[in-house]
Amino acid sequence: MGPAVREFLMSEAMFGLRVPTSRSLCVVATGETVLREEPQPGAIVTRVARSHLRVGTFQYFAARKNPSAIRTLVDYAIERLFADVEAAPGPERALAFFERVVAGQIATVTEWMRVGFIHGVMNTDNTSISGETIDFGPCAMMNAFHPATVFSSIDTGGRYAYGNQPSILAWNMVRLAEC
Repeated sequence: MGPAVREFLMSEAMFGLRVPTSRSLCVVATGETVLREEPQPGAIVTRVARSHLRVGTFQYFAARKNPSAIRTLVDYAIERLFADVEAAPGPERALAFFERVVAGQIATVTEWMRVGFIHGVMNTDNTSISGETIDFGPCAMMNAFHPATVFSSIDTGGRYAYGNQPSILAWNMVRLAEC
């Protein structure tokens, strides 16, 4: 239950701080026990967002060598999120889509840095193409400024440290470009 409540509280805090974010519609106890470092009551978070498409979604289809699915995702994303993109079908349309995703991500990570937010696992599956903060698993606000601050028990090397978030964003955007 604790991680689900944290997701709810953090998404509301980010919304209140005017940081682009998904939001938690509700948290419901499952009645099941889940194992996280120790047994805990289980819960389900119902998250609302402009889109749940993530960079990892594109990677999934790229790994399966399915370019038609990627074209479909790009077209869907443009129609749903970036309707003002007027590029004709083809490489120009994909490039316009990519530029919009990058711009949205830069704006979001800039806002994270402004408020001292650390996304503990900023991998491609936790990078929404809509530019919204998504998945508040391990995350925190810095208590005192230090660029090497991390907030994830699995991030022993500091990959997702506060000060590394811009370079991780660039890495994630390269993964999207590869798709």
